[in-house]
Amino acid sequence: MFCLFYSASSKKVTALNGSGRASESSTLENVRSRLGLKEDEVGKIPLKDAHSVTVPGAAAGWADTVERFGSGKVTLEQILQPAIELAEKGFPVSELSAGIVSLLLSSLRFVRDAETK
Repeated sequence: MFCLFYSASSKKVTALNGSGRASESSTLENVRSRLGLKEDEVGKIPLKDAHSVTVPGAAAGWADTVERFGSGKVTLEQILQPAIELAEKGFPVSELSAGIVSLLLSSLRFVRDAETK
């Protein structure tokens, strides 16, 4: 979640970075163990591995954006209501999007399942 906000009154652009961090369990030791790397062995995290993804900071970024740049005329709940409704009721997606998500989910399930064993 990134935000560029332009203030017409000050004629300035302000940036807000709401990207996430690695999970608490993503310690060097845990990741090296998961990848089967010895202590002195050099390696890298595969692109399709769950450890290559950061924990989303989007929700906190949205809240920060509304608090910092909002008019105060609407609440965060009011702003997010359409998204909440879509999350609760669902929405149609194309066959292509559904297929891509299905492939990605199976890869992530493998990583998650391997970590819980």
